[in-house]
Amino acid sequence: MDLKNLFSKNKAAASGEAKTIKDYLGLIIIVAVVCIFILSYFFLIKPVFTKQENMILDKYDKLSETDKMNSQINALTKKVEELEIEREEKFKLFVSEQEVEELYQLISFSALRNQLKVIKLTRGEEEAIREGATAKSNNTTLPVDYYKIFVEYDIEGKFPNYLKLKEEIAELDKLIVFEKEEVKTTESRNIIASVKISLVRMPTR
Repeated sequence: MDLKNLFSKNKAAASGEAKTIKDYLGLIIIVAVVCIFILSYFFLIKPVFTKQENMILDKYDKLSETDKMNSQINALTKKVEELEIEREEKFKLFVSEQEVEELYQLISFSALRNQLKVIKLTRGEEEAIREGATAKSNNTTLPVDYYKIFVEYDIEGKFPNYLKLKEEIAELDKLIVFEKEEVKTTESRNIIASVKISLVRMPTR
């Protein structure tokens, strides 16, 4: 037996064979898969999630804005309805030409019914009312807000009966202002009331 060859074989067996890249192939594949997954997450998956999250947040923001707008719309709608009601109530206070004639008839019929004598019943000139007008400025350039119609009448009769006539006029659902009222007593214990009232009329647009 050749002892030299025997020791050479034992030495080679003890030292083992050198590992190649095939021995690390599994580990390399695992590391590569992990790297690919990490890169895919940060460059592909995460941007999609971020975009979806932003879309969801944007949707909630728009829903919140929509709720606020709906609340504002409801508040404005309610305000408009209130203004419409107020406008209708104010519009009822204005008179038309026909209603002015009806006022003449009311005064005449009420005087007759209450045993009063109509001495005078005339319609005065209309006065254009412009809001914001001043005595020093040229008010003719301002738009007319409404007209005041003046009606003057003199009534003779018993004072309680005159008060009934005045009450009937005051109970009308129109804006009637007693601009002037002078009451004198006659020798026959009757009264003569000189009255000037005003009504309001909308301007013709």
